[in-house]
Amino acid sequence: MILSRLSVPLRAAALALFAALILAAPDAAARGFGDGCALCLYRLLPALFPFFVICSAAARLFGAKRTWGGTLILCWLGGYAVCARLVHDLYEAKRLTQRQAQMLLLLGCCSGPGFVIGSVGGQMLGSVRLGVLLYGLQLACNLIAAIPMLLLACERTSVASVAGSSQTSKGLSDDIRSAVDSSLCVCGCVIFFRMVYALALQRLPLPPAGSRLACAALEISAACADYAAAGGQEALYGTCLCMSVLGLSVFTQLRALLPKELSLRPLFLSRLVHMAAMQALVRICVRFVPGTTEVFSNLKGRVIAMNRAAPDAAFAVFLFLCALLYKAQPKNYND
Repeated sequence: MILSRLSVPLRAAALALFAALILAAPDAAARGFGDGCALCLYRLLPALFPFFVICSAAARLFGAKRTWGGTLILCWLGGYAVCARLVHDLYEAKRLTQRQAQMLLLLGCCSGPGFVIGSVGGQMLGSVRLGVLLYGLQLACNLIAAIPMLLLACERTSVASVAGSSQTSKGLSDDIRSAVDSSLCVCGCVIFFRMVYALALQRLPLPPAGSRLACAALEISAACADYAAAGGQEALYGTCLCMSVLGLSVFTQLRALLPKELSLRPLFLSRLVHMAAMQALVRICVRFVPGTTEVFSNLKGRVIAMNRAAPDAAFAVFLFLCALLYKAQPKNYND
């Protein structure tokens, strides 16, 4: 995204600098490459690949019966890579106008449930319930951040029917092949920017807080892991920051997958609103979700559950989203 806007000499200089840093610090480059591969192998692929296959198969099975709302649900299940592919396919098939494609991107671009609930919540923060809360709140923030554009839109895309592409995949093998392509794009960007991060720290030593912010600006999965290792409130709100910012890696993937006619500027601006809304909603809701309590712990920097009570956190998030979508009056849904 950034390199594409630079002039040819500046791009050439950036690439030459990156190559020189690799030669000057091969150990740091190898460390960054190894960290990126480990993130992909143990965190990203187990969380993302199954949903890539499921979303590709669902898009093929429903085909022309899939509505605009159904496509949005697939985006929420598959995450930003699936969202970008669906937007690209529907736009190229002329099933979406440019404005409709832009709004689908704003509403659907998010981290998938496999990553947020399983990886961030279950593995990094030690609470699946907390992961459910974060996943629901990021979708709510997607709606909040897209409200300005939705109010200005003259096309009622929320009730429009979106037909599937005339060229559907033939079977499960094609769905898996599509999932592999998406996984390669995701993992390639993660490895590259993890190497950039390692090489940058080699030459520009930063304090821990600064290094985590730099990591968040580059790549979301590694930054979430770094913030989770910090422990306490920084672990919770830092991972929320990462999910809002997305990072240069995600924007690079989106630029590679989306049609060239679609600008990423509206999405970038909406993430600023998303970041503010996410921080505020998490501060409000995390106190009332049963089974989740913020603590400072020395157990490898985890946010852990200190009590358990009914109803389940997923039910609370569901009610919260319903209240937001139907513009109901604020209520307390916790016993």
